Amino acid sequence: MKKRFFVAFMLALAASSALAQSPQPAHEGGPSRLKDFTRSIKFDGLILNLVYLNDRTVDALFQAPTKYSMRARAKQTTMLFVQGMPEKEINLDTTFTIEQGGESITATPHNIKHFEDGKVVKGERIDGILEFSKKVDLSKPFKVKNGKESAEFKFSEDLTKSLN
Repeated sequence: MKKRFFVAFMLALAASSALAQSPQPAHEGGPSRLKDFTRSIKFDGLILNLVYLNDRTVDALFQAPTKYSMRARAKQTTMLFVQGMPEKEINLDTTFTIEQGGESITATPHNIKHFEDGKVVKGERIDGILEFSKKVDLSKPFKVKNGKESAEFKFSEDLTKSLN
């Protein structure tokens, strides 16, 4: 069932050009700016931007009808939108984990564009989704890791309250 959902999701995504070309804040000011939910992992030759998906970020990144299914899915589990563009040819590893409270959860990567294990040439845009089997506690910090590199998500109390 999950595979069917994601196949349908990926087809809808491709068909509707649902991804914004460059992520922009939902509006200036206030706690709903896209950058409040974005962290970066830096590798040699690549910076991957990770966006925590919730109602606000889904609306900023996706268009109808895809955003409706993404919103519903992001309420059930932890999901991150991944985007980057290598500055040189890289060997991409899509093995990501979330660590929170001593627990480690491995992601299921979903390829949108060039987000799969293997070589990615310079200048090829990478887009994908990381889906984790468990919803993280947003009131506590968590780390997203890939190999030795990581990015920490720590949301303010006001931001956390505004999401609930």
